[in-house]
Amino acid sequence: MNTQDAIELLGIVPEDDEREIKRKYHKMISRFHPDSLNEVREAHIQRAQEINEAYRILSQSDSREMQNAYGTEAYGTEAHGTDNHKSGKREQHQEWSGEWNEAAFIPRNIYLHYSMNLSEEERKEAQGKLYYQAACGKYMWDPEEEDFALFLTSIRHAAAVLLERTENAVNAEDLSSVPDLKEYRFRIQAKLFEYLSMQYVNPLLVLDSLMKPESTDRKGQRIYRVKAFLAAEAASPEGRLIASLQSGEYLFPKAFHGNQIQLMNKDKQVLGYLHMEEDRLYFCIIPLLKRHAAQVKFLVQEEGGGTNEKNEGINNTTNSSNFRNSGRGIKRGNNKPKVNIDFYFRLEDENYTYNSSELNLKIAEILNGYEKYLRKYDPEQDQFCDLFARLSRSNFRSRFHLKDKDIQYIREKGMDTIRSHASDFVRTRLAPAQIPNDGKQTPMRGHPVFLAQHATGCCCRGCLYKWHRIPAGVQLTEEQREYIVDVLMAWIEREYNRNA
Repeated sequence: MNTQDAIELLGIVPEDDEREIKRKYHKMISRFHPDSLNEVREAHIQRAQEINEAYRILSQSDSREMQNAYGTEAYGTEAHGTDNHKSGKREQHQEWSGEWNEAAFIPRNIYLHYSMNLSEEERKEAQGKLYYQAACGKYMWDPEEEDFALFLTSIRHAAAVLLERTENAVNAEDLSSVPDLKEYRFRIQAKLFEYLSMQYVNPLLVLDSLMKPESTDRKGQRIYRVKAFLAAEAASPEGRLIASLQSGEYLFPKAFHGNQIQLMNKDKQVLGYLHMEEDRLYFCIIPLLKRHAAQVKFLVQEEGGGTNEKNEGINNTTNSSNFRNSGRGIKRGNNKPKVNIDFYFRLEDENYTYNSSELNLKIAEILNGYEKYLRKYDPEQDQFCDLFARLSRSNFRSRFHLKDKDIQYIREKGMDTIRSHASDFVRTRLAPAQIPNDGKQTPMRGHPVFLAQHATGCCCRGCLYKWHRIPAGVQLTEEQREYIVDVLMAWIEREYNRNA
């Protein structure tokens, strides 16, 4: 492949600068790369290799080669430079220079496609993989630098790491006894994916990099027109409603479900979910709508692919070339009626500030709920499930929790030492048949075991009988002492895993 072939393959024109060449490359590789298609076929791999090879050639071509390929002087030295993407070996050691989000819940991996300019040794090292880890950290997504499909892979992997950490915290060797675990885990991972992706996408910056406003209103607020459509099976209620829509009819948002917008007609009948033709827009438009930083208008597209609707306040300098529609507005097929939608999106808050820190609480709540679900079916915890359920209904018992200093103490000493302390406290303060200060022998603070004793009803012989039916007035047996220590440690480990 020569420079001329590479230019034709990527659809480069003389006016394209380095940024535009990179954008066209990312757009094309996202369409043909097997990772983007969730499948691996020989044709996909071959096409992806050709696209990568074309971009490599253009990245390494100087302005004279570009001029010769075009037969023109249109390409100057400033219009095209050498890209940093060289061989896969060197790329693995490069430093990532993206924007950093310190508030993100977890670092993520940055993945890049292997270029085709690899030595035989480097190809063997790749072991058939089509991408590699270039960096790891709390880096924001830059559409110009990081392929969209690989960004999604990065977020999926980060969500999987959080789930695995939670599963390890339960200390269950076998989770096969947990009912519907696969389905429940999938739902949890999908919710984690949604929140993590929001932490790594600055919606305004990404929107600006993907498209230009079609116009502005009288106040100077930007207005975008997004290519979108509705479709459903003809036999379904939604399909029949979609088939009955008229050109120029207004539609209305009903609800958000994850990163989707559910639409309804003027009679409040549900039509289904809006589909945007550019998938990357979901990750910037939906968060802005959820945070009330924008307003929308949905209009069934006029016959012929455009509308005669004039938006109030829209300038006459509309640039409609960004949105080309080749078909009619409404297509009523036998199997799946489809209607094209003019989706107008107006930014209401030009001073919107990106802030993802509030998502950390939601992520933590999801993980805590997942841990509780797993512990509910943990065989090691079954013997105390009923006890802890009863204790949770006591206003007094349920108010006890480990503090930060208790967590730090446990971290420094280790669980084995804490268990040793628990055994000593039980032996000296609870085990004797007669205790002079019974009911007052356990402090309310000062040690994690003391908190556990009050939380579990093991603080005195009276409470021990009330909650565990262990009679007072007789020496505790070794088996009873071990049972009490097990209860205390089960509570401490739950608290520690929840807060550590």
